[in-house]
Amino acid sequence: MNQVQENKMSMAYAAVQVLDENKTIWDGVPAMVQAHDEFKANITATEQAVSKQIADITGHAKDKTAAEDNMIAKTLSVAGSVMAFATVNGDNGLAEAMNITPSELRRYRDSVVAQRCMGVHDAATLNAAALVSYGVAAGDIVDLKARIDKYLSLIAQPRNKITARKGATAEIGALIRDTMKLLNYRIDRLMQQFAFSHKEFHKQYFNARIIIDQHGQKDAPAEKAA
Repeated sequence: MNQVQENKMSMAYAAVQVLDENKTIWDGVPAMVQAHDEFKANITATEQAVSKQIADITGHAKDKTAAEDNMIAKTLSVAGSVMAFATVNGDNGLAEAMNITPSELRRYRDSVVAQRCMGVHDAATLNAAALVSYGVAAGDIVDLKARIDKYLSLIAQPRNKITARKGATAEIGALIRDTMKLLNYRIDRLMQQFAFSHKEFHKQYFNARIIIDQHGQKDAPAEKAA
């Protein structure tokens, strides 16, 4: 939410407070009741959109980094044993495939590093029985798969949060515009009927409708100025 939108939301809070405090004056006017309900619904929807917009994605990014570290650590451990096994058995192709370094894994993109680690898992699975003598138990292979799966599940979360944040930003803009239209063309107009019968209420409402920016400048509603 930008500064202009924040200013308008502050005005909306002030205006709805005046309306709520004087409900007995206008609740006999069905059109006013309907407009008021829509007004409050817009405020609630905007608050929910703002919550999405300001959601902190750093926690998800940290979780992904931790999961990657755990996956890489286990991958290197298993790959080392598979490489030793392959070397003893003269399988140069497998030995070279298992010749992995931490820096190599960390320079891959998210999905690629997961596939590289999965290649180690698959090689270990094919040679599981023989690898027991090299310090790799069945549980180690299962653990490696679990770490890969956890990492894969976390890859998309920060991106999804960013996408949701962008969607919320657009939603806020639409809601603010709709709220201003609702105020300008419905509630402000309906309030004119109370100009003489309930002068203080009328005055309080239009005072609340003045938008004040961060520099203290005021922007009164066009209907009031007219």
